[in-house]
Amino acid sequence: MPEPPQRDIETTRRSLARWLAGRLPEAGTPEVGVEAPRGRGFGPETLWAVAAWQRTGTRRDFAVRVASTRYQVLPESRLVDEYRVLRALAPTPVPVPAVLGYEADPAVLGAPFYVTERVRGWTPAERSPYRAGGALADRDEAGRAELWWAGLGVLRTLHGLDADRLNVAFLEHATGAPSSLGGQLDFYERHLDHFAADRSGVVLAALDWLRENLPEPAGPPRLLWGDARLGNIVFRGARPAAVLGWETALLGPPEADLAWFLHVGRHLAGDGPRLAGLPGRQATIDRYEEWLGRPIAGQLPWHEVFAGFRFALVAARTGRLLAEQGLADGASEVPFTRAAERLLAAILAPLDTVAV
Repeated sequence: MPEPPQRDIETTRRSLARWLAGRLPEAGTPEVGVEAPRGRGFGPETLWAVAAWQRTGTRRDFAVRVASTRYQVLPESRLVDEYRVLRALAPTPVPVPAVLGYEADPAVLGAPFYVTERVRGWTPAERSPYRAGGALADRDEAGRAELWWAGLGVLRTLHGLDADRLNVAFLEHATGAPSSLGGQLDFYERHLDHFAADRSGVVLAALDWLRENLPEPAGPPRLLWGDARLGNIVFRGARPAAVLGWETALLGPPEADLAWFLHVGRHLAGDGPRLAGLPGRQATIDRYEEWLGRPIAGQLPWHEVFAGFRFALVAARTGRLLAEQGLADGASEVPFTRAAERLLAAILAPLDTVAV
């Protein structure tokens, strides 16, 4: 992935110190150190900040999420939605970082941003394929299964919440997050050109199939993570300490999150055998159905196609951004883009025999 635009760290440090002093005036103006982690790729920029107050002798670690000003994967930024979802989840059992505040004025850091406490731990590297190496591959089979079930357990906890009692009604009207499945298809179809997928035969075929097989709701909408994957979890040992990546949160059926979780795992398996120890699709479905308390197999194929469709859009957009930077001859030449389309085609191939 490309590096984000280099920012002036000294200017950022001074601006953030003033902003923190305004948010925590009782402690005075802190000394602030700022680090811009490399290799974060496209989308919102993440900064790590350490603030120290001489008056009180305290020190706090923060994470700063800054809206992208150049490399936007989604048609529009949903950074404020992400911030509001984190606030809504703060009193729930879903582990999320504590939020300090949101700043809409781009004059402070160059774009709107929000600040949270930084949760330290480790995150599974999403290297494709998983077996190529990394913290997940380095674990034994039992350890890999433990992490997989812990990730699925986040969905169990999240989907067990009563969305009506959470302060997330704003998602009904959020840009890019219509609660109806038909509305989501309309949204993505309107933005096929943005994703550089308007000429992709497999993407258009998937869109036609999704419209023709649109399922009826199986239950009340739940708060959905939107980007359910192990790479969005900060672990301490094998325990989730913070769940991140809420920029695509929405209200809808829990099958959508499960399908995305399964699809990312399938993508990261690559073309070879699945990493030993990681539970397979059916074992994952069986456990999730037990937790949810109702069958999901009937509607899951639709949501798996939808996950593959959305994943292919993100991959196509990534390819376009790489091409625009001169890092690829064209979006279709990017391995990530090609792999996403191949996987979507593989999912579509047998569906003439599947009734939804």
